[in-house]
Amino acid sequence: MEQRWKSILLYVVLIICSFLPLFTVIPYAPWDRGLVMFELFMTTSLSYPLWLRVVLHILTLVLVLLLIVYGQRLGRFVSAYFGVLFVFYAVTQNIALLPTYGLTILLGNLVLLAILGVFWFWEAFRPQNEYVFHRLPWWRYWPIPFLVLAFWFPYGAGLLPDFNPLLLLASDFGVTFCATAPLVIALLTWSYPRVNRRLYYVTCFLGALIGIFNLLAPITMPGYTLWMLFLHTPLIFISFYGLILPRLSSESAA
Repeated sequence: MEQRWKSILLYVVLIICSFLPLFTVIPYAPWDRGLVMFELFMTTSLSYPLWLRVVLHILTLVLVLLLIVYGQRLGRFVSAYFGVLFVFYAVTQNIALLPTYGLTILLGNLVLLAILGVFWFWEAFRPQNEYVFHRLPWWRYWPIPFLVLAFWFPYGAGLLPDFNPLLLLASDFGVTFCATAPLVIALLTWSYPRVNRRLYYVTCFLGALIGIFNLLAPITMPGYTLWMLFLHTPLIFISFYGLILPRLSSESAA
């Protein structure tokens, strides 16, 4: 019972953190918050150089393939790598110098992703995850098509569809949370139940929470397209699936 209340308290803290204020040097009207966030995300998403996108695409894919082959021998390193990525996203996606508003910091997302990074660093320090990806029921592999979509993340000017095959190496995967987190969560679901339960639930919960914000974005964030919402379906579906998987697994075992 005590553990349950600790978990509930943690989720309440995470939700509260998600509503931390949006800081700007040049003040904005409260009803323009969505416009500021849109400008912030557009600025940060375009700031990553091509070489970094290519390197993180290849490096992440190679590490995952090696993790599948060698399992626990790479567990600590991969967990630390994910921790670095989440802290990197916390800083680079949520802090920008905007022409309209000056220095802009989305404190809520910054704190949430930093907390997630700390959880992954702790997992690297005291590992509990057992990365084993075989002998699973066939239905557990349903996220794979969504992971392909997240890896490609095909959009271009105006946040409209762009199926340029070069985006398979130059998309937002690797450099942004929403494109990369589906893969991390999928790996956890394929390792479940041999995972760090606290890390598992926090990662899935934050993925679902940020997924909900994206689900509302066409209403709250002018300029956010339905295509961009579609590209976030891997994050939304896989995160919520991760949260209900323990229930599904117990029913399957019953």
